[in-house]
Amino acid sequence: MPANPSRRWLRLAVIAMVAALLPLAAASAAPARQDETIEVVATRGVLSLPAVPAVGVAFLGGGDLFDVAGTKVGEGYSSCLIAKVALPELTAHCTSAFRLAKGEIHLSSLRSYSLLAVTSFKDGPMAVIGGTGDYRTARGEASTVKQDGDPLNPTKPVSYKFTIKLSA
Repeated sequence: MPANPSRRWLRLAVIAMVAALLPLAAASAAPARQDETIEVVATRGVLSLPAVPAVGVAFLGGGDLFDVAGTKVGEGYSSCLIAKVALPELTAHCTSAFRLAKGEIHLSSLRSYSLLAVTSFKDGPMAVIGGTGDYRTARGEASTVKQDGDPLNPTKPVSYKFTIKLSA
């Protein structure tokens, strides 16, 4: 027995309506991201850079993260691979993960490290490449400014102010 033609049209109309509403449902499920700037100060507690750096050698650096008022807000670590050695500097490709209360923010950059009395990387830009939690769709750019580090007191930790600008 052939199907009722009006029933077939009803099915097609329902399918078309559902297909038309799917993008609206998906858009309302994900909250809209707004531009956001996050500032943290990273105090280095660990740096595994070898005494004799060589191309291809990996190292780790990082430590605690503080807000601008000095309250601990998380921790952050960078995993780097030495790409070029031109003493007294080296260039490394680094990826960083900052764990904060609302999730992680992940960064990537090429960094120039000075290998003088206090090993530190130079200020420069970084790409925000993603994250987790509230930052799972994070994109944008970050920058650093060295805060502390004393060549006369090598036990004083080096710190950097990170300004992370997340784009909508």
